[in-house]
Amino acid sequence: MLQLHSIEIPKITPSPLVLCDRLLTLAEDADRAGCAVTAEHLLHLAHTVFEEQRHPQ
Repeated sequence: MLQLHSIEIPKITPSPLVLCDRLLTLAEDADRAGCAVTAEHLLHLAHTVFEEQRHPQ
């Protein structure tokens, strides 16, 4: 567990769906800001998260 000012913060792993939603939101924001390359990278990351769920190692 991480500690910040002596307050314990539990380590929580986000679900793949939440992670993908956040990545897609960031990709949309990046695209609107004119950062097409960054948006493409974020889309690729979201796709990778889904692929890892379909084909766990």
